[in-house]
Amino acid sequence: MYGLEIQKLLIKKEELTLPQDKVKLLQQAITISDSNHDTEWSIHLRLEMMQEELDYLPSKMVSYEAISWIIGAYEEDPAIVDESSFLWQYKWMINYVIKNPSISKAQKDKIIEDYSMRMERNNYSLRPVYEDYYRFYTYFELEEKAKKYKAIRDSTPSDDMSDCKACELNSDFDYNLTFGSIDKAKADGNDILTEKETCARVPIVSYGNLVQELTKENRLEEAKQYVEKGMHQLFKEHEYIPRNFEYLILFAYYYSKVDNDEAWSLLEKFYPSQATNEFSSYNIFLNMLGILKNTDKETISIKLPEWLSFYNSDNIYSKEDLYNYYYNEAKALLEKFASVENDEKILLHLDNNLKEF
Repeated sequence: MYGLEIQKLLIKKEELTLPQDKVKLLQQAITISDSNHDTEWSIHLRLEMMQEELDYLPSKMVSYEAISWIIGAYEEDPAIVDESSFLWQYKWMINYVIKNPSISKAQKDKIIEDYSMRMERNNYSLRPVYEDYYRFYTYFELEEKAKKYKAIRDSTPSDDMSDCKACELNSDFDYNLTFGSIDKAKADGNDILTEKETCARVPIVSYGNLVQELTKENRLEEAKQYVEKGMHQLFKEHEYIPRNFEYLILFAYYYSKVDNDEAWSLLEKFYPSQATNEFSSYNIFLNMLGILKNTDKETISIKLPEWLSFYNSDNIYSKEDLYNYYYNEAKALLEKFASVENDEKILLHLDNNLKEF
């Protein structure tokens, strides 16, 4: 009987549009399967829930609680599920673990050690972990660490569990943008900029990061073509995915210099309906500061989501108040990242970038 209840919830889920509503139904289904001690259903539903969180919800770090439950079920009865069947979700959770400043270094090391053990005993390399660290340290402009993990990644075999070619090319593209030059990045990243190599996030993120750097250097006419390509990518399936706001805001930053009203129009229309994870939040706060620096108005009229702590029902905000809010929030997050990584160089990231904006 409970199986029928679960099936009804799954059918209803497919009729929904909002991912957060889908997750709620899956959570209901998990409660039913758990209360009936149906381990197979509970594993399947958790994997499906994690996929929804991963693909759509910007606020969620893919649930370690869910993967921990699955691992516990596997350890209790290895016959209940093939360990390799949940390694893909585990892999993407590791990406969020590495970027999460609310998880201590000791906790991260323990999680990554467990993941690594399971990958290796299923005959997969640790190339995805090295890729994640490479991308993370490149973002925070820690050249020595980024270079180290790039070398380790490149010397580690690729397999079916590795990131796709487009993602890895994009990491190299970002590395060149950060530590080399725009022109070198464009030359070496031709395959992604011409969309020869693509995936769910590439070339959207590639266009966004390139636009940000071109805009910083006021190469606005050159940036325009990549804005157009990027916006086309964001909406080509006629379904805007909320987690893509961290890319869209890079295009809004460009518009803040060429058409400031358009920048704020994009922010009003697509500002996330809920809080994002801390890494994405920091990137959003940083670019909001860039947009505010390019805004001449002292007061800004914009309808923002009610969940924001500074939400104002009259939709009028002081530019100074917004700038101070985003700066303080970004600074607080940066301090968390620096503390977990035990690297004070991270603290320079915000002010160094604001000088360029």
